[in-house]
Amino acid sequence: MRNTLATLWVGDRLGPIELASAASFLRMGNPLTVYSYTPIANLPPGVEGRDANEVYPARQIATYAREGSPSLHSNFFRFALMRNTDHTWVDLDMIALQPFAFEGARIYGYEKPDQVNCAVLRLPKDSPVLADLSKLGPGTRGIAPHIQGARRLKYQIKTFGRGVPIENWPWGSTGPRALTAFLRKHDELRYALPLEVLYPILTKDCRRFVTPGDLSDESFGPDTRAVHLTASNINKILAKENGGVIPEDSFLGHHVARARAAGFLCGVGLSPSKTLPKAV
Repeated sequence: MRNTLATLWVGDRLGPIELASAASFLRMGNPLTVYSYTPIANLPPGVEGRDANEVYPARQIATYAREGSPSLHSNFFRFALMRNTDHTWVDLDMIALQPFAFEGARIYGYEKPDQVNCAVLRLPKDSPVLADLSKLGPGTRGIAPHIQGARRLKYQIKTFGRGVPIENWPWGSTGPRALTAFLRKHDELRYALPLEVLYPILTKDCRRFVTPGDLSDESFGPDTRAVHLTASNINKILAKENGGVIPEDSFLGHHVARARAAGFLCGVGLSPSKTLPKAV
């Protein structure tokens, strides 16, 4: 049975990356729900839109203080989604290459040899990992869970044992780093999928997704279910080197074209959105 998928979008429009991602999931037969706090003007056909307050009520969007990123809020929402629904979370910068029909109550995979990502995530409702993640929220103050040893002691001394507000934690502290720390704590890293299943292209090599003539769907082996574009990095590369435009003859360009052919990109250009709530 194909997994039912869900995500959160902060903003009123999806860009070409997000539309290409949604199109890829529907093409593989996976139902997709996009939750949002405000209506999305260009939600594509076949994608269900729902009020994010059903899962995680919020009066304002939590953001990292330094970056101003809503990814902090998206992590709080992601953990609530695990508690309150049976959906599998997906970031809208994943491109599905095969149907998502994972068995079992846990879905997460390595993005590098020592860290698991949560761009695709499912946890059992009674998971001790989920219980620890769910303690993170607006108003949390302390030391990020991945900070250990002498560095943690230094933080404790510096803050007189109080820690710092969660919005001031280092980038990634409430996403992959927290997930990895709690999986290690509860001996559940053993359930993580290998790199090639969800993250065969490392973040440092994400340029390949927008390099003309480089990658195609056929570049990946039979074990790869999807690839993670890491849209925040793609956006920076395109803005710096290509005027913000997605090259047509690139992996991402080809998937944008497929989404357009399916009627997903009416009135949308090739400039990526800047409001993706990344899983970090």
